[in-house]
Amino acid sequence: MKKTIYMWLVSLMSWLTHWHATTQVIYLMSFADNLTFIKQLQARLGTQLTVYYLPAATSGALTLKAAGIQVVPFRDSIHFAVAGVPVITRAATVYCDNYYAFIGGLTKRPAQRIVQLWHAAGAIKAFGWGDPQTQQRSAADRHRFQQVYDHFTDYVVGAAKMGDVFATSYRVDSQRMRVLGYPRSDRYQDPAWIAQTRSAIYAAHPAWRHRRIILYAPTYREGVTFSLPADFGQVQLAADQVLVLKLHPHLQAQTAQLLAQYPNLLTTAEDFSTDDLLTVTDTLISDYSSVIFDYALLPNCQKMVFYVFDWQTYQQRVGLQADFRSWAPGPLVTTVTALNQALAQPATATATQLATFNRLWNAHNDGQAGARTVAYFHQK
Repeated sequence: MKKTIYMWLVSLMSWLTHWHATTQVIYLMSFADNLTFIKQLQARLGTQLTVYYLPAATSGALTLKAAGIQVVPFRDSIHFAVAGVPVITRAATVYCDNYYAFIGGLTKRPAQRIVQLWHAAGAIKAFGWGDPQTQQRSAADRHRFQQVYDHFTDYVVGAAKMGDVFATSYRVDSQRMRVLGYPRSDRYQDPAWIAQTRSAIYAAHPAWRHRRIILYAPTYREGVTFSLPADFGQVQLAADQVLVLKLHPHLQAQTAQLLAQYPNLLTTAEDFSTDDLLTVTDTLISDYSSVIFDYALLPNCQKMVFYVFDWQTYQQRVGLQADFRSWAPGPLVTTVTALNQALAQPATATATQLATFNRLWNAHNDGQAGARTVAYFHQK
């Protein structure tokens, strides 16, 4: 009932204020990892740009504010519906880095563009209509979801493959896909950022400089406490290898528990993000995480292994892209024995798979995606 009333208020305020358009550009920020692109927008738009940010992106907002960009905190509330929705309704362009339910209640003007900048370069997990949970939601919920999907006029993607996934998952016209490259991926093609990040990591962890780093970065399992199989302690490492565990920030308690359980096997680096750690990683162990699309772009990317010990239950609960097995750039293993065998294989075993994978998913993620996207939507 609360959602219904809130959406009614959003729709009312949007309809009452949609008559007078502005030249403003709004960026809705829930992730603080696309700051370079936002600064590129500012360079083109100046004071026309305003960033509305959720609490989780506060650190990024402070960085943007220091750079002279106008930032406004927001969350779904009566205040936002009354004060924020009119501003967004009248804006010429609205960028969204995530799914924002209130978007479905906006009265969209014919000339207005609402641009989806997804927070990942590709997809392993199912979402939208591909998520098994969607069919279990009420008819009203499903209608509300589709309203949001339909409001997006443009979907910025790094390859036609991701465009196809969006068109299918959101049941929208493929003509809305803009294969410009995924702006957030530009950093992985930036030698200066890579070198600076690597230096910072080695300065903080000097023992890693001459070791081979295996990063274990599994996906976040919403509503599920992450736990490893009982035999995980049998993972075998070479003398010069280090196994770095990086769980989702919401799972810090599980990180501490696993480090205590496997003190001679696992380590971590709380002072660096997963993105940062990818720059020193020789082998990535993941499962269903979109981190693989980023890692594949880095020059140090050698090998990926997919440790999918909960394959059956995950597929049933969350859902996976139907063709995942066919393009996964590395072996899918379900046991520690198979994981050890995969880790022992030379990196050359997956080199061809990685090249094919990048052609499929990272075709336009060449380090210039941000510049192309700005030029496409904001021509001089």
